Amino acid sequence: MNRKLSVTGLFLMSTILIDLICFNSNLLSSSHASKGSPQEQMRIPEISTPKTENMIDVGGRKLHCCVYGNASPTVVLVSGLEAPQEYWNSVIPDLAAKTTVVTFDRAGVGKSEIGDLPTHGEQSAKDIQVLLGKLGVPRPCILVGHSYGGSVVRLFASMYPEDVGGLILEDTQHEDVLNELRKILRGKDLEAFEQLVVDSFSAPENPKTEGDYRNMTREQVRKSKPLPRMPFVILTSPDRAKAMQPIFSDEAIEEIAKLDRALNNKLTALIPGGRQIIVEGAGHNIHMDKPEALIGPVLEMIREVREKRVKISLDETGRIWTGRNMRRVEAGPQS
Repeated sequence: MNRKLSVTGLFLMSTILIDLICFNSNLLSSSHASKGSPQEQMRIPEISTPKTENMIDVGGRKLHCCVYGNASPTVVLVSGLEAPQEYWNSVIPDLAAKTTVVTFDRAGVGKSEIGDLPTHGEQSAKDIQVLLGKLGVPRPCILVGHSYGGSVVRLFASMYPEDVGGLILEDTQHEDVLNELRKILRGKDLEAFEQLVVDSFSAPENPKTEGDYRNMTREQVRKSKPLPRMPFVILTSPDRAKAMQPIFSDEAIEEIAKLDRALNNKLTALIPGGRQIIVEGAGHNIHMDKPEALIGPVLEMIREVREKRVKISLDETGRIWTGRNMRRVEAGPQS
């Protein structure tokens, strides 16, 4: 049985552009937006996975959250802009069968209160830190951020590196995407782009929602501390630029595709050893179009984090287990 979540928001061309730059996931648009209309619906599966549901006070507002499964590390699934936690339902059962999984709605989304504090990325990261502490879930955490949620998890990892064991970005764009697009577009292509940015990204005088704070969040990410060394995977949808053909010229599409690849490479290089996985046949919502494409890397990262913890643990005889083959090394003074 499926529950339908209606698409809301902008006209089709704006939807396609925002899908490319990954800052308007509140549209919950079709993964292949060029094939449909703004009135398309995205189907979110119902799941029966056991969970504990709570409203947690994170300081000035309560966030609605769910905890599934058990064991360490905890996988925290961070949604796109103004998107509800239910849209992770396609991957929750498989992940919860292996470890603890936390989903939640950020301030002002779903059942979560918006409160009086700002809703930009840094505050969202602080909210997550308080939320996880009050839930008492195992640390470190593996953070998975989709679209705008990727900016939030990057901020969290830079602010609380000791609590993060791994990081996965799903179809998240680099913070410089808007500026870089301005550099490569010309003439009517640039005019069309600027009009869409004005229509979709202009901040109100009194920002309230996380959508209102998008520009500030982007600047926060740009100024954030370097990410700590950890397992790091980026999932990307291929050929996003081709979906822009109703808006831009063929020449612009080719340049946008080159830029897209270059910025994804910059994201991958944020952490040494970072790995990019291009998911063929998937649109912006990779975890919905091809759940296994996200589940696989998360399960692999769970194993990595667990192995790392075992390797640095003392056994009952005072020895340290270390190395790929778990060679025992005596602890204590050396002669």
